Amino acid sequence: MTERDFENILERYPELIEPGLSLQGRQLPINGKFIDLLYMDRHGQKLIVELKIGAILRNHIGQLLDYEGEILAPDDPTVRVMIIGNRVPTNLRRSLEHHGFEWKELSISELYRFLIDQNDTDFLLYFADEEIQHTSCATQIKNEFKNIVKPTSTIMERVLTVMSTRSFGETFSRKQIIDMVQGAYPEINRTSVIPSDYCYNIINKGIKFQFHIFEYIDKNKYKFLGADFDYDGPIYWKGKKVGEWREGENKPRLSEIFNI
Repeated sequence: MTERDFENILERYPELIEPGLSLQGRQLPINGKFIDLLYMDRHGQKLIVELKIGAILRNHIGQLLDYEGEILAPDDPTVRVMIIGNRVPTNLRRSLEHHGFEWKELSISELYRFLIDQNDTDFLLYFADEEIQHTSCATQIKNEFKNIVKPTSTIMERVLTVMSTRSFGETFSRKQIIDMVQGAYPEINRTSVIPSDYCYNIINKGIKFQFHIFEYIDKNKYKFLGADFDYDGPIYWKGKKVGEWREGENKPRLSEIFNI
């Protein structure tokens, strides 16, 4: 997870910081410096948030002190300043409080568990397997993640179950699709998830052309259309047209070699 990913999560879910926050902006320039996130709290005070991935370090406090004069205006002394990291060491908590800065600790496992509770598969993709494996609640997290979707038997059913939470017309890379499926079903082999097997307009030899949810855009982009979409257009194999879907017909017309 990157700092930008962290920003995205807190932009969508400011309640992770505290109740009643309203986002005012992100990456706001002030005299050559940038505010990561700016909120208005429930009392009408501005809250400036500085984000750090990993543990807060002593030099991070120095950064806050360095631009404190730029953001705390004489005519608005009520502005709050908070630093958020995945870990805030005890000794630095005291230093932050001494200088009048607020702090909040949001661990990787806490963020991950929150997103599972929200069933937010978009942001769950931000987390690398190794980040989760090194948390104290890794086993619990994996078990919770499995409960997002029902257990199914075939790869086809698992792909459909995972993608059923997505919106029509969303586009995904091949890696994103594989990551989502393996995230929900960690026991499967990544090489067994082949998005092109599930396209309306691409056929792979040796695969029954019976399950379609994507439109193949290019070799690294797939558009989600869902099952039973009334697709109209050609079907290709290795760049060669081998069939077509016709409007109003619920079965494709394929060359004899693929007509299985």
